[in-house]
Amino acid sequence: MYKAISKMYEGNIVRYIILLLLFNCGYVVKSQNIVHITNYNKNEYNGGNQNWDITLDRKGNVYIANNNGLLAFDGAKWQLLKLPVNTIIRSVTSDNNRIYTGSFEEFGYWEVDSTREWKYISLIPLLGDIKLHNDEFWKIVKHKDCIYFQSFGTILAYNYKTIKPIKIPNSILFLLKSNDRLFVQQINGGLYELVDQNLVFITGSNIFQGTEIKTITSLNGNEFLIGTSSKGIYKYDGNSFSEWKNEVSEDIKESKINNGIRLNDKIVFGTILKGIYVFNLKGKLLNHITSNTSLQNNTILALQGDQTGNLWVGMDKGIDYISFNSPIDIYENKEMNSGTVYGACLFKKELYLGTNQGVYIYSLNDDGKFENKHLLKNSQGQVWFIKIIDNKLYCGLNDGTYLIEDHQLKLVSNVSGGYNLKKITWQEKEYLIQSTYNSIVLYGQSKDVWTKNHTMKGLIAPCRYLEVDFMGNLWLGHSIKGLFMVQPSKNIDSTIVVKQIGSNEGLLENTNKVFKIDNRIVIPARNQLYRWDDLTSKLIPYNELNQQLEEFKSSNSIVANPNNRYWFIKKNEIGMFEVLFGKAKLLYRLIPQMYGLNLVENYENIVSLNDSLNLICLDNGFAILNIYLMNQLKEVNQPPTIKDVLFWTRKGKTNKFDYRNESKILIPNKYNNISISFTSKESVGQRKFYQYKLVGIDNTWSDWSYSSEVTYTRLPYGNYTFLIQTVNSKGIKTQPAKFVFRIKPPWFLSLYAYLLYIGILVTSAFYLRYYIKRRFIRQQIILLEKEQEKIRVQKEKANQEIIRLANEKLQAEISHANSQLANNTVSLIKKNELLIEIKEQLEKLKKDLGYRIPNKYYDNIYLLIEHNITSEHDWVMFEKLFDQAHENFFKRLKTEYTDLTPSDLRLCAYLRLNLSSKEIAPLINITTRGVEERRYRLRKRLNLLSDQNLTDFILGF
Repeated sequence: MYKAISKMYEGNIVRYIILLLLFNCGYVVKSQNIVHITNYNKNEYNGGNQNWDITLDRKGNVYIANNNGLLAFDGAKWQLLKLPVNTIIRSVTSDNNRIYTGSFEEFGYWEVDSTREWKYISLIPLLGDIKLHNDEFWKIVKHKDCIYFQSFGTILAYNYKTIKPIKIPNSILFLLKSNDRLFVQQINGGLYELVDQNLVFITGSNIFQGTEIKTITSLNGNEFLIGTSSKGIYKYDGNSFSEWKNEVSEDIKESKINNGIRLNDKIVFGTILKGIYVFNLKGKLLNHITSNTSLQNNTILALQGDQTGNLWVGMDKGIDYISFNSPIDIYENKEMNSGTVYGACLFKKELYLGTNQGVYIYSLNDDGKFENKHLLKNSQGQVWFIKIIDNKLYCGLNDGTYLIEDHQLKLVSNVSGGYNLKKITWQEKEYLIQSTYNSIVLYGQSKDVWTKNHTMKGLIAPCRYLEVDFMGNLWLGHSIKGLFMVQPSKNIDSTIVVKQIGSNEGLLENTNKVFKIDNRIVIPARNQLYRWDDLTSKLIPYNELNQQLEEFKSSNSIVANPNNRYWFIKKNEIGMFEVLFGKAKLLYRLIPQMYGLNLVENYENIVSLNDSLNLICLDNGFAILNIYLMNQLKEVNQPPTIKDVLFWTRKGKTNKFDYRNESKILIPNKYNNISISFTSKESVGQRKFYQYKLVGIDNTWSDWSYSSEVTYTRLPYGNYTFLIQTVNSKGIKTQPAKFVFRIKPPWFLSLYAYLLYIGILVTSAFYLRYYIKRRFIRQQIILLEKEQEKIRVQKEKANQEIIRLANEKLQAEISHANSQLANNTVSLIKKNELLIEIKEQLEKLKKDLGYRIPNKYYDNIYLLIEHNITSEHDWVMFEKLFDQAHENFFKRLKTEYTDLTPSDLRLCAYLRLNLSSKEIAPLINITTRGVEERRYRLRKRLNLLSDQNLTDFILGF
């Protein structure tokens, strides 16, 4: 192992000696027992809960006997195949291109027909005179040139032509194959071996009476391990049986073994009650895998290894795929729940975690696993950081910053919310600088202990991100207000310049993140990295680094590790780079979703525990990434396989084109919608993540996705190349698979269409001169028509002007007449009012003086007044002016109402002028009451209803 490590990390011998001493040579070696479990529940595989048997074909595709039928899985898509009799499939095995299944009184095989669809062929017709009696076939075994179908009451041998029953002594349990030998136990009896189609009793096997033999696996040479349901595990050396004792022998007996297999250098037993036990060949327990370690269920119904040495598990509830020697060890089950992890460090052989619940401490056991978790006293609450500085352990909590010594918290600063702690050198003196909820805090060193010195004045908080550039400027990322560059004072106790970095400095979006790479300040924004240009005092794209990082240039978080290594974290992808002197080299790539990892959003963190181990902080625990184990993984660079290509029209008509036999296929234009499905044969059970790009449409690769199908719609005509790649278990991209096709132009852009267009063009040329001439004539006609229209419009405008002037003149005359009429009316009213007043005074005077005023004189004056009040001349003048203002009013009124008298007409005229009764009375020399009486008589002659207003009627007539 030491040579392997030395070769892996040249020049780092000293660090690895420290590593080996630290873990007593334990973690790197023993953590090879790490497993990663991929869960498939029934909603995903679309079948029943129980999965009874598992087999693999030569391509690595998986077939599972399920309650609802036969499940087929190619690494991308699950397919459920149902028997015609629709019974539960209990057993399955593969042989060449056939998949054999057994059920209740039914067995046969499945194969793919010429249309690439599965079809089932029953072998029941070959039984002839052989009768089945409630037989359910629990085992199917391929041995030499026969397929054996076994139920509790019979064994049938199928030689691909005929079926022959095997004579059995009594009811039997399971037909088991190991090391190319077949064994079967008589129920409540001993063990037999099937030799040349005959069962031969194995001497001494009566010890298995009262228990059930569930599995027989090869150990070494002719040695076998026999797993029983209640008596544990026995070893058979070909002559005798002895108990195979190990550290969990008693636990195994209670767990009730149900099945087992040999998996390379491992022996795996599945149980009814306690999940899976994994041993090495010497009986050392390597793993105990249960529902507490991500297994879906503890009742194991089937086990099957694959070509990569990993394990398929069929359970009473669900299907799991177990990857051994995983480089990822996940600690996020219910028993180990540590909350959301923000930071961690390895200190004095213990793991310290900073979480949202407090500081947790783990110890390291002999198997290289972290265990015995306990909460550090008085550390409850949010922990923002935990790190080692000068061989002392510090942490930042909500209520302050603490030193951890001997599992005790010692207060260093009571400034709340310490986000981080960094060592800087200022004016040749070392400080610790810290961003907090409220301020920037400086710590000084006294007697090897860092203590709070002072807080900087003139800064805003909280600033979660803090970096110091080579010129001593502070770069602060404020949670709300964005990014600031701060020039501290000489004593670093206040600020000289506080400059907000925004659009004027080249930052086109608001960001508060700032990192330091290769001693240079770096800011992520707009899917790339920016650096500060001291000459222009602006942020500019860091093109040199962006080009080398490729897709990782869009990382939203960067975590510095020792030895110039950095974790670049982007959506669905993590990459470790070595960056030195502006040169970046990708060392490792990790797809978190491949292992079911959920990093803490906006607080992503990966902590280097040592040269090999990296702790990934998760939102519900943590994971250990073992770089050494990752490098030991077998490197497979097999490109994905394109399974099916389906084209369809906008009306839904589909067509499958055979892309396998053509380097480039031509697609009719109407089939311009495409769906492509693909898979990867590397460890079919592990979830695969793919990147794809359609050259001709996409400019960049897609994000990594678990989806194994992609669809493009309404593609324009042209040449296309579809590229699909995946990432292997070492994080290395595979070579892309390629599919080339061309969508033909639409019919109106085809060769024949172009010939037609040329013919039309030539034909059009013959008519061009005629057309131009005709067009010229038409233009002349149009010009003439336009000129005539212009003249007509001018005449029409002139006539309209004449009419307008006439109307204006008429309107003026009407307005003048109205004015005269109004003046005349007002004069008459005033004159008559005056005469009436004179008349009244005269009458009063006559009354008072009596005979002193002679009647002759009195009568003459009185008649003169009366004559002037009711002057006919006044009425004629009024009538003339009224007719001018209200044309034909009297004529229309007399025509409509023939009974009207002259006095009625005069009253109507006054009402037309909207005069009140009081105003009318002087004009006709009567009282106001007399006017009202005349109005009443007029209403009668006009036949007005009681609710009709007389004045409104006259005004509207």
